[in-house]
Amino acid sequence: MFVNAAMRAANVRIFAFMKLGSLGFGVTKVNNGNTKYKSFTSISIIQSDSMPQKQRVVRFSVSLPPTLVRELDEVWRNMQYVSRSKAVHDAIRNFISEYKWMHKEAEKIVGAIVMLYYVDKPGLLSKIMQVQHKFENVVSSTMHIHLTQNKCLEIIAVKGDTKEVRRLTQALITKKGVKQLKLIAIAP
Repeated sequence: MFVNAAMRAANVRIFAFMKLGSLGFGVTKVNNGNTKYKSFTSISIIQSDSMPQKQRVVRFSVSLPPTLVRELDEVWRNMQYVSRSKAVHDAIRNFISEYKWMHKEAEKIVGAIVMLYYVDKPGLLSKIMQVQHKFENVVSSTMHIHLTQNKCLEIIAVKGDTKEVRRLTQALITKKGVKQLKLIAIAP
């Protein structure tokens, strides 16, 4: 359902719309025929019990660097998603699932930590080695791959207590110069 109500006063149009259970309000200012978006906010509206849960959505804004948005747009189109929203929805769902899994108290896990980092950050290599030695009870082996002159990939095989593996990943990801870290784990 789409409702569009427009009012012109001092070259300002106010519109409201309702789609999939969200009610949004926005203001646009028209200058010399060009439309400039001044603000946009949305709120959820109360739904009746007869409306299915999956139709309820909340709109919110996220600020991202332009290069990251271009990369996201390229990826979701290449993966043949129907929209950017669906791709972001899936990414957020995976992020939440991984977080919940990491905080679940499974006793033992095996897996690999895949970490991308910059070698030109002062002291980073030493800090990474210190962390690995501190967690030698869960680190089985490592593989170091040179990607570029200043960028490396480290794959750390892990096996052991879930809490310890979680602590290891947290200790690594917080180091300045670590660009990305992913834990792939399974319960044995």
